[in-house]
Amino acid sequence: MRRYLLIVPFLAACARAETPPADSAAAAAPAALTDTDVSGTWTGTLMPQGSDSVVAHWTQVCAAGTCRGTSQESPGDTVISSYTIAGDSVVGTTQPYADKQMGGAMVVDNWVARPAGNQVAGTGTITLAAKPDSVLMRYRLAGTRTP
Repeated sequence: MRRYLLIVPFLAACARAETPPADSAAAAAPAALTDTDVSGTWTGTLMPQGSDSVVAHWTQVCAAGTCRGTSQESPGDTVISSYTIAGDSVVGTTQPYADKQMGGAMVVDNWVARPAGNQVAGTGTITLAAKPDSVLMRYRLAGTRTP
């Protein structure tokens, strides 16, 4: 009988409800972006991955899933991108365009940007339009929203 009496307090102690620890990942997750966070005019620079050399000064006008981009290095050319919002990032792809800096080759630019307030940073890859698995350049971008 004594054995059963010792087990009962042990089982009662094990059955106590404990509050699980808070999920720190959920608390630290940034809020999902909206189109309002992306819409507007953005200006910035583009640098090859692993370099601080600026190869393009760009302007993007974005709204409703589309950006129209220009660059100081290719005046008069407008490149159209479509984008989607995925959590805290914007994922975009350009329509094929002739890149003057790459000898007029038809290219596609795939990019991921993370706007935060009036700042944006991201990365991208430029590939040949006819060979999407070819990588001509990996780059990083940084910019600001203009009023």
